Amino acid sequence: MAFRDVLNIEVAAGNGGDGSMSFHRAKYMEKGGPDGGHGGKGGDIVLRAIEGVESLERLVGRRKFKAPNGNYGEGRLRQGADGEDVVIEVPVGTTAFDEDSGKVIADLVRVGQEKVIARGGPGGRGNSTFASSTRQAPRFAELGVPGRKRRVRLELRLIADVGLVGYPNAGKSSLLAALSRANPAIADYPFTTLSPILGVVERHDASGFPLDERFTLADIPGIIEGASEGKGLGLEFLRHISRTRLLVYVLDVTRDPVEELRQLQAELQAYDPSLLSNVALVALNKVELVDGDLSAMVEDELAEFGLPVLRVSAREGQGLAELREAVFQLLPDRELWAQQSALEIEPEEVVDAALRVVFREDAPPKGEGAPERVWEIHGGGFEERIVRFSRYLDDAAEYLGNLFKRQGLYNALKRAGAREGDTVEIGTFRFEYFEEEESR
Repeated sequence: MAFRDVLNIEVAAGNGGDGSMSFHRAKYMEKGGPDGGHGGKGGDIVLRAIEGVESLERLVGRRKFKAPNGNYGEGRLRQGADGEDVVIEVPVGTTAFDEDSGKVIADLVRVGQEKVIARGGPGGRGNSTFASSTRQAPRFAELGVPGRKRRVRLELRLIADVGLVGYPNAGKSSLLAALSRANPAIADYPFTTLSPILGVVERHDASGFPLDERFTLADIPGIIEGASEGKGLGLEFLRHISRTRLLVYVLDVTRDPVEELRQLQAELQAYDPSLLSNVALVALNKVELVDGDLSAMVEDELAEFGLPVLRVSAREGQGLAELREAVFQLLPDRELWAQQSALEIEPEEVVDAALRVVFREDAPPKGEGAPERVWEIHGGGFEERIVRFSRYLDDAAEYLGNLFKRQGLYNALKRAGAREGDTVEIGTFRFEYFEEEESR
């Protein structure tokens, strides 16, 4: 299976079911009371993190997900069934972004963690809800609310404790194999021919007995100059580094390790400056190819970066025990690190609670007569409320008028300078303003 770490999908939560406009009918009862039931809630779209899946490839072939709508309410106060949620299973380490805003809407770092990324619309209330002593036969009900639709970009960021950072052929794969007994293999990868490889490194005591301590080590495809600009593996490489608690810069002692480290840090800085604040050390690899004096001189030159430097040979096993122990000693606590590096999640959408009244003058038809005075209503939840009665506006007019009065709409219009006969506009709905409405 090909490795895929980015996938664009479209999701649509279910619409809420409409409330029922119904009246009780029974033998010997000529006029029964309202008995319309409520509509059911639409299904949510949910992301769930699972283990045992290392790629988003399993989702390829299905890019659109739609949750069922809630059922309509029925007579005899029967409520419509809720729509079932649609659960999309993704690998641990998946981050979801809203394509339009670019904001993070889910960040799944634990097995079993779930996040609703598109919430189903609530169902409408049946006409039984609106009965009162003065309104005994309401001939209107509430419509269900449409579910959330959005375009989502899924990004898989490997969950690894330690990431090996280095240019191609620096010896990262060999180092991973030597430290963890993993078997790095070349696999299909949409950007080059390499796939990230994970290994587990265990801690042992002086006698070689395994202790109950381990960390995961990621050999991520080699970085190249310009990666932060998307060249080569580019952002695909850097994305996987962002999850690691500790970075190991793997440098080839036979090349120019000082310049390579400088370039590697420049790429990290350009992509995400916070990566340079990660705990890090340097593994100066392939020391078996040079004499001890040269490797010691290079180690002294690397001291300017302020990082621990360990001379190793992945091929011959030199210095690996010291490197392994250094990582165990330096690795930050997982829970503390997770709290400090948590991504900011976009909050749930809420109705704009701030009521704003905006005045405008519209030109009269054919340029004749006085301009039309229009008052636009924004916020306060008025548009959301009136839309839910759009099918029954004439019958629900009295109910809505009293509701808007209680919520301060008429007082706000009067204070703003509305005159009798002015037009009030709430979304796509328009009605005429009368001052006597306030005294009803």
